[in-house]
Amino acid sequence: MVSLEKCRRYTLDAKKVREVAAGDPYGFVKHVAGETLVIDEIQKVPELLDAIKIVVDRDNSKGQYLLTGSSNLHFAKTVKDSLAGRLGRIRLRPLSYGEINGKAPSFLACAFAREFKSEYADIDKRGIIEIGFTGGYPEPLEFSTSERREWFQEYLEDILDKDVKDVTEIRKIAALRSVAIWLLAHSSQFFSVDELAAKTGISKVTAENYLETLKALYLFDRIPAWSRSDYDLLGKRPKWIAGDTGMIASLLGWKTEEVYFDDLRNGKFVESWVYQQLAATADTTGGYEITHYRDNKKREIDFMVEREDGAVLGVEVKAGTVSQDDFAHLKWFAANLAKIPFTGIVLYSGKDVLRFGEGFYAVPLSALGA
Repeated sequence: MVSLEKCRRYTLDAKKVREVAAGDPYGFVKHVAGETLVIDEIQKVPELLDAIKIVVDRDNSKGQYLLTGSSNLHFAKTVKDSLAGRLGRIRLRPLSYGEINGKAPSFLACAFAREFKSEYADIDKRGIIEIGFTGGYPEPLEFSTSERREWFQEYLEDILDKDVKDVTEIRKIAALRSVAIWLLAHSSQFFSVDELAAKTGISKVTAENYLETLKALYLFDRIPAWSRSDYDLLGKRPKWIAGDTGMIASLLGWKTEEVYFDDLRNGKFVESWVYQQLAATADTTGGYEITHYRDNKKREIDFMVEREDGAVLGVEVKAGTVSQDDFAHLKWFAANLAKIPFTGIVLYSGKDVLRFGEGFYAVPLSALGA
């Protein structure tokens, strides 16, 4: 367990600190009982890993080190190999809407318990889109639209240049960037690898390689299909969702009004934003797995959240208002495939929690940040 009151922190961004760490790795990582040593940008002095391994092998008490740094693919593998069985990994996602509002991550717990407020902040469709345009990366939160676009352009170029250069199989960074941009435009939409390859002018094998690379860089998430049944019409294709809606809007040069009046874009954009909120909560609280449902009869449920005890939450996303028809697939699933406790929710633009039968609720999108 890490205590912020008992932390000693160094950042290897500082040249002098980096030189000291490289010159005396064992002395640099010397551990003091009851203290957590925080080392930022650990990838800049990889020699420290061997020294940390020796310390941890002698004393395996938890919370001795907190290592933070780049998602560099080569270094990530080095850490995994060097400290296998000795460390836990935590993914740092962009800030969730709740975190930005200073709220604890409670949505999933409330949803599984079927305990909601009677009403939430009244945020309409345009308001949700504007929130999504801001995204969750801390630095550009207060930026203007043009500043945010410039920041994301630099961020993407930087991460592709620095973190991909050690992956010898990928030498055409421009092609990888084209794939990333195409994926941003198709976030939360279904597509085949063949379609991606054809649209970006690369082979299927290269397309598959690029998808896995962008996932490893945490730019996109692969959402697997729900498969807890032998129902023979189940779809198996995953969905790919961008890690941040601010990145989508900025790098594609979208404007709020254009997205607002385009039902396909605003629907998938808000769906991507919802996933980012659910994933951040699931990562923070633990014990949840997120999938999606789709079958050959064109029945779809945007997200299936399974709790470790087997209970399942089905989540549909509506960028606008809600009606009884929006629960059709959730209720079909509950009647035909749910052999375990099941709750169905439609997230929509509004302020009131509405009940559509036992275990089925329309819940405001703003509840994700309450």
